[in-house]
Amino acid sequence: MEWLKVVEPLFMNKLVQFFVWMALLHILAQVFLDRKLAFWVASLSTTYLWIEAYEAITPLKAWSLILSILFVYLILKSLFHINLFLYLKGKKRCPACFSEVHWKARICPYCHHSLKKVEIAQEY
Repeated sequence: MEWLKVVEPLFMNKLVQFFVWMALLHILAQVFLDRKLAFWVASLSTTYLWIEAYEAITPLKAWSLILSILFVYLILKSLFHINLFLYLKGKKRCPACFSEVHWKARICPYCHHSLKKVEIAQEY
């Protein structure tokens, strides 16, 4: 129960509370909607409800954090051709069938396309 003493001050932070509410609304929205649409419905409804109940600065901080992470992801993807989510999963994309394969694979298990060393280096 010592970990509760460490976690409790974290949940007193309004930004953490905002993201917890967003996560709970996202889980609820996923029951009825598609995953991508559920994210936007949960995000916008959390923002609206938070502004109505509390203040506008916390959603502004949260959206600046979300958009800065999105900006870094897009910079990595466009300038360096790094797909961060595939990299974190330890996968790469086959150039022939566009399926996700293990990053060490030399042949795609789905379409049997030979993955050359140049293609392997370009994925990351």
